[in-house]
Amino acid sequence: MSFSKKIKTYFKFFLINLLIFELIFQILFFLNFQLIKKPDLYYNGFCDQKYWDLIDNKISFKNNTIYHPILSIVKKDLQVPDKFTDDNLLTKNNKKNNDNEIVIYGSSYNNHVEFINHLNKKNVIFRNYALESYGLDQIFLSYKLTAYQNQNKTILIGFLLEDLDRSIFSKREYNKVFFSKRNSTFEVNNTPIKLENNKKINFDLYLFKFLKNFYNLILSDFDPRKNECLIDHKKDLFIFFIDEIKKLSVKYNQKIVIITYNLKQDFINKPSWRYEFIKNHLQKENIVHVDAYKILKEKSSNNINKINSYFGDDLHNNYKSFDFIIENVIKKL
Repeated sequence: MSFSKKIKTYFKFFLINLLIFELIFQILFFLNFQLIKKPDLYYNGFCDQKYWDLIDNKISFKNNTIYHPILSIVKKDLQVPDKFTDDNLLTKNNKKNNDNEIVIYGSSYNNHVEFINHLNKKNVIFRNYALESYGLDQIFLSYKLTAYQNQNKTILIGFLLEDLDRSIFSKREYNKVFFSKRNSTFEVNNTPIKLENNKKINFDLYLFKFLKNFYNLILSDFDPRKNECLIDHKKDLFIFFIDEIKKLSVKYNQKIVIITYNLKQDFINKPSWRYEFIKNHLQKENIVHVDAYKILKEKSSNNINKINSYFGDDLHNNYKSFDFIIENVIKKL
């Protein structure tokens, strides 16, 4: 047999086996075989909407939360408007800021029980809109919806760096808002939110996705956060959010303080691209920034045991590290 014929034979054999394996994947998915139907095998949770489409979770309302048509879920006692207020109806009030009275926005870190305990210990007067599972888009929109209610206040916004990635999805644990770019700005889509899951037929070339995902994981040292997928879109979104927050803060005579949080992996290895980008942009925009990474790095002196002592079983900061962070927040107020 000639060399060219051998190549063709091997190639056909390879293709046939690929098709067989792909067919096996398709059958197992169709039969809802959970052992192989794991999103981490095929997709990156910081890049791919299909990762979250494969997770069939229903939103769970706590006793203190209710449905919201823009934010999906809010604290029921805060009366968050379900539409953006006409500025022409507002009464402007130019009182001086009360440095001891703050309004809090953010995700689970700014709503953590230990975070709240420290604020109470410091006798800080506060109203807290922060909520678990919020992406940076929901954090921004919760501020935008309520900014007029909090004129002349200090606004404390806190988020995990990876909360930026949540903004590119229309569904994570539940259906949510997302922003699409039109011309040079961003527009809100997917509202009013419909929380009921519309089952979609999730078809893909799973063998190809599995191999591609595994290859990308190798390139990123098996840390999916390091993947720079949609990086320009994510950066543009962040710049848009900060620009809008600055405009509103001027209009309502507010002082903005932003806390950025990091996962423990950032201390053990090194932060992803998000850290330098977000830190530099906040500095460029003269936003008061409480940098939890810098604070805890200085406290730990790169000691791994110390770093471990700053995080709880829930992977969030614990009472000890929140103490350091809140101490710096108080200095910035």
